[in-house]
Amino acid sequence: MRIAVVTPIPTPYRDPFWNEVARVPGVELSVFYCSAGKTDRPWESEWDCDYDAHILPGINLSRWRGASASTYWNSDIVNRLRAGQFEAIIIGGYNHVTMWAAMRFAKRQGIPFFLMCESHLKKERQSWKRWVKRPVVQWVVKHAAGGFPTGTLAGRYLESYGAQPSTLAHVPNAPDVEMIAAKTSDLRSRRNHLRREHGLDDGPVALFVGRLIPMKRVDLLIRAFQAAPVSQSADLVIVGDGPMRSELEAMVADLGLTSRVHFVGFAQPSQVVEWYSLADLFVLPSSEPWGVVVLEALAAGLPVIVTDQVGCHPDVVNSPLVGDIVPAGRIEELTAALQRRLSQANVCSTVQKEWAPVFQSLCYNRIAHNFVQNIRTGNACRTTSVTGAH
Repeated sequence: MRIAVVTPIPTPYRDPFWNEVARVPGVELSVFYCSAGKTDRPWESEWDCDYDAHILPGINLSRWRGASASTYWNSDIVNRLRAGQFEAIIIGGYNHVTMWAAMRFAKRQGIPFFLMCESHLKKERQSWKRWVKRPVVQWVVKHAAGGFPTGTLAGRYLESYGAQPSTLAHVPNAPDVEMIAAKTSDLRSRRNHLRREHGLDDGPVALFVGRLIPMKRVDLLIRAFQAAPVSQSADLVIVGDGPMRSELEAMVADLGLTSRVHFVGFAQPSQVVEWYSLADLFVLPSSEPWGVVVLEALAAGLPVIVTDQVGCHPDVVNSPLVGDIVPAGRIEELTAALQRRLSQANVCSTVQKEWAPVFQSLCYNRIAHNFVQNIRTGNACRTTSVTGAH
């Protein structure tokens, strides 16, 4: 079965999954990227691609809006799809002109297309945006053969636009949880040495990983950390970079937290694992579609604190033993959760044991086989429908 994927950029958590899809018997996979990367996500493409990978020539129509904005147009996409004679096309979203060209081609050629989606309804949006967006998404959902939401919230999002639950299958944005678990297990034996190497005391360590932009609410995290009494003996490590860094560093200085809050800067995915191994708690106070870093932290055996606007929370925070879910933007609840978690000893084995069912569900091999099976089912349903119409 020849499958094409049209997606924005290479990513260290999705491309290893495509490798696993390419290994499914009977699958020939081609992945078309709209761009080689983005300036606000400077990952080094150090991973192998065991499938036909193509970086399309094109432009970012919204580059003028800043590093985080992207609306790709790759004029060669239709020619590439036509030449590949694909039996199914996977569309990585609908906010790029390239994706619309691919969907239009698929519809005209009678090729089933499937929509990948990580959006959810908990994120606050202006009413005019919802009004404009609704008919657009309804059209996509109506004509798609099926959808691959990242999880429960994304599935409900597609259903709110008319998708039938029977046509949806979860394909989470998952890191290589097996690799992370193995690496952090090895690194944990050098935990005290690593802490001293990075200038950390023997007290508890809270960790944040992500871009320093408003939606991540790192400013709220810093204030909550200051308000928690345990902060007198704890450290907060912030891994990531972005336009808010200088502002956040100034805030830390004003609050007198310079010796307790540490800005590490951007780290490559392979380097971030080391930070997971020396931390006691992971915190993500943001509003975002999914939250791959939450899965990374849990795979490393860390308990987590996330907000109810982090899209992955219903699917991965499966027990109070592995984490807390707090209301987004509420400093009191975040402070209380920080105080409680940093005041108690973290036993990684407890988190790993409780999280084991989720861990197993996130292994690439299992997701890949379900992914391909749903494409084949969607194709079979379409063939039956077309035959019946005649």
